This record gives sequence, C-alpha cells and structure tokens, in this order.
Amino acid sequence: MARESIYNLVPEQYVEQPKPPMYRSQHDPSAPVTGSTFGTHGTTQLHGAGIVKKRGAATFGPSNKTNPNPQTYLKRGAPLELPAPTAFKYRDASRKPSVPKVEDRPVMGIQTAKNFITANAVEAILQVPQGLGETEPDYLAKADYGKVPEYLGQVKEEIRRENDMIDAYVMEMGRAQGAVEEPGEELIEMSAAERSELVRALKRKWDAVNAKYQKMAHTVKLDTVGKVKRKEGMEKELVQIEADIERLERPGPVYVSS
Repeated sequence: MARESIYNLVPEQYVEQPKPPMYRSQHDPSAPVTGSTFGTHGTTQLHGAGIVKKRGAATFGPSNKTNPNPQTYLKRGAPLELPAPTAFKYRDASRKPSVPKVEDRPVMGIQTAKNFITANAVEAILQVPQGLGETEPDYLAKADYGKVPEYLGQVKEEIRRENDMIDAYVMEMGRAQGAVEEPGEELIEMSAAERSELVRALKRKWDAVNAKYQKMAHTVKLDTVGKVKRKEGMEKELVQIEADIERLERPGPVYVSS
C-alpha cells in the first residue's frame, strides 16, 4: 500500500518500453530434418519428413567405374591384339655357373709339399682327449655300506617324541574329564581287542535303547511328567552312547584305570 505523499498529486509520464527485435534463427527453416527417418517410408512425401540420402554404389564398388559396352565384344575372325614380343631376360643376375663344356679340361699336375705323417702326429698330440664314459658306482664298495643311515635315527627320535607328546596330551585330557589318577592308581592302555568288543557292546546297547525310544517317539501328547522325563532320559542316553562310540573309534591310545 502506497503511503500518502504530495508527490502522488503530480501525474507520472508513461514511457513505453521498446520491444526487442523478433528472434530469427540463423538456420534455414525449410531445410529437412537432419538424421530423421520420419515419413521416409512409402511413396507419399509428408511435409517436414526426413530425407534418407543413399550413396551411389555403396555396396557395389566405386561409382566411377565404367560398365562394359555390349557392342565391343570380340567378334569371330577379328585379330587378337597382343603386346609386342620382347627378348627374355632373367630378373636375377646372380645365377649358378653354367655347365662345363666337353672341350674344357681340369687343371692337372697340382702338387703339395705338406708332410701328412708329421701333420697327423702333431694333430694327434695336440688333440684334447675325449671324456671317458661314466661308469655306474659300486655301492658295495662304499664305506657306509650295510649301516643304518643317520637320518633314520633322527626320524625315529622325532616319532618317539611325538608319541610321548600325544600320550601326555591324552592323559591330561583324561584328567580334565574327571579321570583323575588317585595315589597308587595306575593307568593302562586298552588293547585293540578290548576296544572293539566295547564298541560292539555299546552299539548293541544303542540299538536296544533306540528300539524303546522309537515306540514312544510317535507320541505327540506328553500329558504326564513321567513320559516327559522318560523321553528326555532316552535322548540323553543315546547321545552319550554315540559320544562314547566316537571316542573309542578315534585313532590313538585309550587309557583306563587299573
């Protein structure tokens, strides 16, 4: 809102703003659309349609070639125009020497003052002797034949140390699992036959417990505490038997208290 002022009583002169000149493109408005294929199909040429420029002989060779005149063919009895004959010349000047003629005679009477006996003797003296063929070594004549190699002793010592380390680790694991050796109690290694018999007995026990478990596995409604505890007890027993079988079938010694 304009504030009241005495200057508002003076009429303002209206100045008309001049219009800028109309924009004229520098390109030809009647030129066809560049790169457009609009309206190029068919025989009707639409207004503003693009123009497809086809190059002459684009796929059939150069455009400036001359077609053969069908009237200038080789007629019957017409002389064949051939180039004038010229003398034959070899392109390469370095050729093999010619074959000797019949009247040519070789050079005869050539002699030499070389003493072949002395030359052969000198050549034999100065010749480098050829290497003798390699013979297979006689292993029976070696100084350490029939003796145990030293490295085998080192290998046996390493194996013994590894076995002692494994035995100590197994005993330590047995103590950690509760099999603590009491004073005066001795741990003995279980034989392979005892381990096999114990594994077979555990498998028979697993079959018996599993048969009882399968009879009640289909029971969905466990309405009493006894059924729940019986099922959980069988599951724990099966897991324990499987762990014992796996421990006995594991490679390595098994120790039991005497």
